[in-house]
Amino acid sequence: MDDAEEPPSGEQQPPSGGTPNVSLADAAIAAAIGRAAAQGRGPDRAPTLEQLLAAFGEGEATTDARARVEAALSLAGVAVEPELRTAAPGQRLTLATPGMTPASDRSPVLTALYAAGALALILGTAFAVSQLVDDGEDRVTALTETTLTIGTLATTTTTVPTTATGTTATTTTTATSTTETPTAEERAAKKRAEELAARKRAEAKKTVTVRVQAPTGGTFLCVDDGEGNSLFNGTLAGKETFKAKRVLLNIGLATTRVTVNGKAVSLSGSPTGLDVTPKGVKPLALGSRPCA
Repeated sequence: MDDAEEPPSGEQQPPSGGTPNVSLADAAIAAAIGRAAAQGRGPDRAPTLEQLLAAFGEGEATTDARARVEAALSLAGVAVEPELRTAAPGQRLTLATPGMTPASDRSPVLTALYAAGALALILGTAFAVSQLVDDGEDRVTALTETTLTIGTLATTTTTVPTTATGTTATTTTTATSTTETPTAEERAAKKRAEELAARKRAEAKKTVTVRVQAPTGGTFLCVDDGEGNSLFNGTLAGKETFKAKRVLLNIGLATTRVTVNGKAVSLSGSPTGLDVTPKGVKPLALGSRPCA
């Protein structure tokens, strides 16, 4: 005789008599409804037939739908009166679990009013869970940890894709992010870096950059820093760059190209003398030019 076939992973072994298998999702929904019935008030224990079926994603009270819900509730230890298979459309059912605290006595009118509000929220929460599954054997593709507190209606889930529609169901959770406070050493290093950058910017404002490019054939050029320090003295055949707080130039040919901080400077004649500082460019008289 062949060995008995193992039930699909994630489902309970069907009991004798042809009772439908119960998926993990159906079991979770039934357990949540059982806790609501055990801990809630009278209205929490008296859903209509349609409300109870809708919690499991069933839109019609078919024989298969009734059997599916009845099997899940039975596995969770939830008794239904009258039985689901015989309940009439629109009929209000009574849910009971072992050790349930008796409901306080209320008039039918008050019970109906509470049921209209409280059960809509409670079973609506369970219905949201039921949307995470389809009707096939693989009912749950990814079922994350779910906390249901029926009565306070606190639900925590994460994004779960469904196999039937390819859509995702997502609830929003609040995440608290923290930032580390910089240490004293880190703050000091940051301050030193900022001060160094500030000094460099200040120094850059106190200096000028002069670029001199000779014409074809070269030109005579003499340059100093205004304090007697020679920066160049001779014939310039290519180009040179000078950077100082002050640059004095004696240029032989007016065809020489000169720029100060990237801006072109026109030469008035051959030779030409220039006095360049951060404040601007001034002409130098013949007797005041370098190498004169």
